[in-house]
Amino acid sequence: MACCIQGVFCKHKASKKHYWSKFNPLTEKQVAKLFLAGLFNFEFQKLPAVKQLRSNTTRIPELLSWLKDFQRSLHNPPTANYSPEQGQMEVCVTTGSQEGLCKVFEMLINPGDNILLDAPTYSGTLAALRPLGCNIINVPSDQHGIIPKALKEILSTWSSEDVKNHSHHLPKFLYTIPNGCNPTGNSLSTERKKEIYQLARQYDFLIIEDDPYYFLQFEKIMISQLLQQWGQKGFLEHIDRVVDFYRTQRDAMLIAADKWLKGLAEWYPPAAGMFLWIKIKGISDTQQLIMEKALQKEV
Repeated sequence: MACCIQGVFCKHKASKKHYWSKFNPLTEKQVAKLFLAGLFNFEFQKLPAVKQLRSNTTRIPELLSWLKDFQRSLHNPPTANYSPEQGQMEVCVTTGSQEGLCKVFEMLINPGDNILLDAPTYSGTLAALRPLGCNIINVPSDQHGIIPKALKEILSTWSSEDVKNHSHHLPKFLYTIPNGCNPTGNSLSTERKKEIYQLARQYDFLIIEDDPYYFLQFEKIMISQLLQQWGQKGFLEHIDRVVDFYRTQRDAMLIAADKWLKGLAEWYPPAAGMFLWIKIKGISDTQQLIMEKALQKEV
């Protein structure tokens, strides 16, 4: 199973192991949990689209070998030791997470499919989904990410018979940004990950996990040489420096918000990512406030 790594702000050592990969194994279909962060791992490689995708990323075997070793060292996902017939972990390098998202969506979605979406979510995800003709079902979230109770209520629309008969109306997958979500800045707690995982097992849907705020985006032309030079220890030390940088940026933003917006708005300190989600009190739609009044005041 693919693994999720902590976001930019978070340095808790315990979070460097992905809890979703520690529970009971998924069914053959559910094992297709995806990891999207410029890298993207998947276990249903027999699909023609996947084979084509893999063939485009085998031209730098040293890079793929480094990435696989890195995944094993940091997470030790169960599928790393599977045979190819069982669904062995694979790695595909894409030109950023947006390309990975588009390829996965086009590979999985048929017109009319129901999909679950962490709301609010990344605008690039919506742009990739809308042309595919799927039905987007928004799942509410708060400062701790997707609300499992709300997800369970949505899923209660389908019966146990629907699951047993593999009804095509069942949601095909849940898309979420678990760490430092864009644009809310929220991060899923461990307990909520467990609850969502169990719901995925119960209702037999995939989890597409978009986690761009841990792995760094390098220029593709130099990444192989750079990673070989750094090694895993050097790579993680570099990430720690980036974490410190973005933590300083986050703290400065929180200080400014507390100074200028206290009493006028509400927000939660993000534990990962690059975003601070601010809700203005008494204003349900900030579009007019920003596009008219703020521009007039040259904000």
